[in-house]
Amino acid sequence: MENKGIIKIIKENNLYIELFRDSSCAHCSGCGQKDKTIAELYHYELDEQNSIEVAVGDMITFEINNKFILNLALLIYVLPVFLMVVSYIIAAKIGATEGQGILVSFGTLILSFLGFYIYDRKSGHKLIKEEISIKNITPPSEIKITSCGPKS
Repeated sequence: MENKGIIKIIKENNLYIELFRDSSCAHCSGCGQKDKTIAELYHYELDEQNSIEVAVGDMITFEINNKFILNLALLIYVLPVFLMVVSYIIAAKIGATEGQGILVSFGTLILSFLGFYIYDRKSGHKLIKEEISIKNITPPSEIKITSCGPKS
């Protein structure tokens, strides 16, 4: 999966990039944001050995491993539900009532999301950084703007 953005701020080895939304996000009205083409600022830290020439205004293209995204989605969306069902079955096997089993299963769901949150805060940024690579850098003078709107 690719994403593009424009470098807005450079501080030492840190790039702050204004990302463009992909086409499916730009056409959605779910989040209620007025600007559908620009996402939030994204922070990217350059490695010491990754010495690339960048300047404010450059368009940067990122690539993220599709297999990583699929595995992450599976982990976040499927595993908690699976653990919820398994914990209910285990609670029922050890003699819990239906209400107690439901409480145990929702408790397991909350604990799994809490575990994801803690893991993300501690090492999620490092994990994602390993899976994101810079594919291309385009200086502002080479950026070609095309319009899809009506011609006047």
